[in-house]
Amino acid sequence: MNANVRSRFFTALVATGLALPLWVTAATDSLHKTVSLASTATVAGKTLQAGDYDLVVKGNQAKIERNGTVVAEVPCTWKTLAAKADHDGVDVDHGAVTEIRFKGSTQAIDF
Repeated sequence: MNANVRSRFFTALVATGLALPLWVTAATDSLHKTVSLASTATVAGKTLQAGDYDLVVKGNQAKIERNGTVVAEVPCTWKTLAAKADHDGVDVDHGAVTEIRFKGSTQAIDF
């Protein structure tokens, strides 16, 4: 390899390495899933009846929808679990949703 080819290769390698964290961040900062509540619970002071909801997370903002209607918008925090979740799960503490985990992912959101 001549010096010019090595220089281009190294530049491309560095650029790819710098862009990789952006791809990973973009992948974990947004999410669209269906979650199920087994019983009535609250999130951000809004009462959610038992049933299925669409959860749309962008960055640190979660939007909870039912039948195409937004029922709650609430700030959330991404966290890393110690291991991949075995199943989707919604944690409820004293009637309030506190965490949502996603099957096969080490990422969860906290409210």
